[in-house]
Amino acid sequence: MTAAEPRHIDPLEAVEHLFALWLPRRRLALVGGEAPASYEEEWDAAPSLAEVSDYGAFPSTFTGPDGQRHPVAVERFDIEDPDETSSGPLHASWGLPDEGAEQAYAFVSEFLAEATESGPDSLDRRGRALAGYLAGHLAADGTDLLRITVAAEPDGPALDDELHLLVRSHDRTTRLALADAKATPATPDADDTPEYRIACVTSLLSEFLQINNTDAVTFEVTFGTHDVDLNVADPDAAFRAGWAGDEDWLIAEEDDDETDDVLWVLDAATLKAALTESERNMVAAARAQTLVWEFDSTTPEIPGDELVSWLARDLVETILTEITGAPGTPPTLAYAKNLPLESVLSGEGDSCLLLVGARRTALIHISG
Repeated sequence: MTAAEPRHIDPLEAVEHLFALWLPRRRLALVGGEAPASYEEEWDAAPSLAEVSDYGAFPSTFTGPDGQRHPVAVERFDIEDPDETSSGPLHASWGLPDEGAEQAYAFVSEFLAEATESGPDSLDRRGRALAGYLAGHLAADGTDLLRITVAAEPDGPALDDELHLLVRSHDRTTRLALADAKATPATPDADDTPEYRIACVTSLLSEFLQINNTDAVTFEVTFGTHDVDLNVADPDAAFRAGWAGDEDWLIAEEDDDETDDVLWVLDAATLKAALTESERNMVAAARAQTLVWEFDSTTPEIPGDELVSWLARDLVETILTEITGAPGTPPTLAYAKNLPLESVLSGEGDSCLLLVGARRTALIHISG
């Protein structure tokens, strides 16, 4: 069995990849750079264009032959310090940015809304939640925000249909560039694989499902193959007899106890109900991390503006498509331990789900 890239991916890298998948009519580029730390050089006014070009690692921006950009004007904005209880990226994903992220959130939201109004496609709530998280993460720990007007050529005409922001955090900078995909067509992504997509999704899920200051819920997905003929009267019995198995997880037998680390068979209705309840529990766990919902007793709309819901659904759909070969196709068989997800979201115990297709399997191990 092969694991789906179990390494943890930086949240901005994950957002950039999912942005291309979820919002294919937009182009997003995130570029890292360096600048003097704020305690060494305060920016009471906007830096010069030459300094901005250096700090923002211009001109390389979008991939492709027309991807270079050159700053021609710049505005500076303060970033207010968040309070100690802030979870800025999560708040912004809900459309409730902290004071420090309000300006970046407004710029990103307005740009995407204007691009939507001028085109036939709509920005769905999944896209808005992801863009909000991006703005909140961009501003987190930042001290200065620059809005930069750019041109495609040195001293060329300004491009008024793109958004370029730069945030300074300590001695590092992150530059955000947004454009219409038609104007800046993307080049093929070498990381465009189900395994990499899963790694991006699970890395962001862990950001929402923090157990304490150092630990988070983690997801490990392992794909495998089998040669069992499941087109029989009792596919469960056939699979039990013919599957080579996993060294850590076995399918439960009649004499096993529910406390044993074994997987129990789920029918289609039970699997669907368990996934639905797991999604609700993940939303509740994400909201419990912040005080913003402390006095809100309303039941959240799911998936609605809950990025954790959209991520969970993307994870399941990507895995099912990989093992069945077709989007929207349910697994032939399913086995699980500690599902729906509940205690594991508090750091207690492990959960596991085995999904079986006609020729492929996926083992999802969730631990706290």
